[in-house]
Amino acid sequence: MNSDFTAACEAFSLGQTAEALKLSSEDIAWNIVGDRSVVGLKDVKAMCKEAAKQGAPNFRNIRTICAESHIIVEGADLDSDVYYCDIYAVEDNSICEITSYGLSGEQ
Repeated sequence: MNSDFTAACEAFSLGQTAEALKLSSEDIAWNIVGDRSVVGLKDVKAMCKEAAKQGAPNFRNIRTICAESHIIVEGADLDSDVYYCDIYAVEDNSICEITSYGLSGEQ
């Protein structure tokens, strides 16, 4: 996988969305499991803009796995007991899908 895509995906998982959005297809789908799906670059950008209004998250990526057409980023919110996994699908030199999982460590 191209290092530019890997860096952009790692940044997106930290809440720094600009580079990943530049590499995204117009018909990107962002599936936030258990919450909603956002389809289309315009709507994904709008959602990122709304999230940015809440301030920068205190996330830390723990592991990145790169495959032929996918990048998987696992991490944690350092301010809470929440862990995340973002799966990025890349086709035709563009990010075409993001699937985001969030898990609470509290029981």
